[in-house]
Amino acid sequence: MPVNWWPSVPDEWSWMPAVHVAALVMALAPAAIILGTSRARGASLTRRSRWLVGLATLLLLVALDWPIGHLAQVTLAGRSMQYMLISLAAAPLLLLGTPRWHAEGRGVPRRLLERLASAPWLGAIMLALAAWLTHGESVVDEFEQDALGQISIRTVWFATALFYWWPLVGPGPERERLPYLAALGYLVLPFVFPKFPAAVWVFSTDPIYDRFATTPDPWELSRMADQGLAGFILWLPGSAVVAVAVYLLLRHWLREDRRLGIRERLDVPADPEAVALLVRPDVPELWPVVEELVRIIDEASPPRLGSDLAFSRERDRIVLQLYVPAGGDDEAVLQRRIEAGYEAHLRRYSPERAEVIRHHLGVSVLPYGVRVS
Repeated sequence: MPVNWWPSVPDEWSWMPAVHVAALVMALAPAAIILGTSRARGASLTRRSRWLVGLATLLLLVALDWPIGHLAQVTLAGRSMQYMLISLAAAPLLLLGTPRWHAEGRGVPRRLLERLASAPWLGAIMLALAAWLTHGESVVDEFEQDALGQISIRTVWFATALFYWWPLVGPGPERERLPYLAALGYLVLPFVFPKFPAAVWVFSTDPIYDRFATTPDPWELSRMADQGLAGFILWLPGSAVVAVAVYLLLRHWLREDRRLGIRERLDVPADPEAVALLVRPDVPELWPVVEELVRIIDEASPPRLGSDLAFSRERDRIVLQLYVPAGGDDEAVLQRRIEAGYEAHLRRYSPERAEVIRHHLGVSVLPYGVRVS
């Protein structure tokens, strides 16, 4: 039975507040769950996490309400944009913004759920089924005629996207993520699966769906033009999103290779006390900041300077020490350049967290032959 408060034409969106309320609740619910779960676990969201969750929530609101949710009621192109925003943008951003947690202390039900969510075969199957079945004629023309059907389909898109993206960017332990080479192959799936319904739309000689034949089109497109535009949206913009994901994965892979060399350069494994100072449960941001600070030092140091990187311990503080040849202005210039990059990176964190990081991690540039006690 159709729900009478759900609109079928665009003009009704301006005077039916229940639609906007439903879209607002659906868009805010994931962020509320993330914030509530993080608070219950005693984890604080970094500034980066807040930005990612906020951006994902904004994309969900745009996709479910105005303007994309508006267009999805009357055009196949609008529905395709809605699918793209929910599946390929909002879902991975929410997972990226969710604080990471460790494997210890998890109950059996939660471990089982996380094991299923981190299984790439399950995410691949669910993404394929969602891409093919939810674009079927019976689903679009019949099942989506009322509010329950449309909300169900959008929920399926979002849930299957979470299962797909979890093995890549999920907040679980690092060991549950896909290796980099396997992740590159895994990212081909959202590039391929939407191409099948898009190919049917583009190469079809007749309109496929009857639902959009009776709804007024604000773009005044013909049904065939709308169908072709919907296929174009799934082909090119969707491919661009996947290409960006591949680029970010390759970039992270290269940074990870650099991180492996950081431990050897600093000789950290030989000093268990230094490891305890850098990997602190009360300051989980410390080790990523160490990696970033080493990168800043590498970029600031001239390639022919002949510098050497080491570290010293000062009670509960680690000081990275860059040794340079004595004489000249390189020492002072490098110190200012490195400190400026360090402070710029710390602005990503709240002032309180940045101060804690400064307390535990410092940097200094010294001439050869000088040692800080």
